[in-house]
Amino acid sequence: MDLIDLHQNTEWPARLDQVLSSSPVDWGARRERVREVAPGLARLQRLSAVPRFDLDAVDPEVYEGILIDALAAAARGGAAYTELRLPQESVVYPQFMERFKAARSQVTEDYPEFDAGAVLSMNLWDPMLRELCDAFGDAAAAGLAGVEIIYVPYAAEADWSRGRVVAEAAGAAGLGVTVPAGAFNASNLAALTEIEQIRRIGHAVGAASDPGLMRLLAERGVTVEVCLTSSVVLGMVPSLEEHPLPRFLEAGIEVVLGTDSPMRMGTGIAREYEKARALGLSDTDLASITEHAKAARLP
Repeated sequence: MDLIDLHQNTEWPARLDQVLSSSPVDWGARRERVREVAPGLARLQRLSAVPRFDLDAVDPEVYEGILIDALAAAARGGAAYTELRLPQESVVYPQFMERFKAARSQVTEDYPEFDAGAVLSMNLWDPMLRELCDAFGDAAAAGLAGVEIIYVPYAAEADWSRGRVVAEAAGAAGLGVTVPAGAFNASNLAALTEIEQIRRIGHAVGAASDPGLMRLLAERGVTVEVCLTSSVVLGMVPSLEEHPLPRFLEAGIEVVLGTDSPMRMGTGIAREYEKARALGLSDTDLASITEHAKAARLP
């Protein structure tokens, strides 16, 4: 059975820290300490905090090296395919998709069965957002698979007027759209189901507290990207046993698995499949998730 990871971040600042810092973060130790922080956004911010580097000063070869590192980690972690979320800063690098393809090609030299697609994370608060949307057509022609929409506030209802513009522009260019939402409560999930182009939502753990919302996700055919390790580490759920993955399936919601931030979370896609099995999913269930993941890849 192929293992498909449809929610992997490049972890751009964290991987840059490993390359450029004189004392890089020990992520295993950070994960242990972060348990002392209240679950939710505070824990997410504490876990993610690293020294900042001037991204404009980062050499394009370093950028490509970061992509190689992230893709190689996915392959080592058991992925036959991963969708790698590229940071929005990627647009400052000429031919960023060519660098992604070069990185993918290098990794497949060691892992011939491995493949990957690229998704560009988009910040809704960016003042250049409309100009970036205008570049969607060229990016799609160069091989970009889709966009991920990042918004604020993350744990409260956001204004989705700009998000709808981005989603419609992406759809018009032939790009898929995914949004991380509902990690710590049910905020934004209902609003996202009203945007036609959004076919996948990351996490969506908060939907489990609302049967009506669960039905809405199932009826709308929205796929939920489940990241089990991340959900526990960040406190979306108190423990693995309390993750709503089995309830998603019982409600008829399509799911796929992902690693979220594998370096920071200390996981790989093979571990995510094993954790799903620990929740009671059968080999048949996992094979079905894989088959759906193949069909749910962006665009």
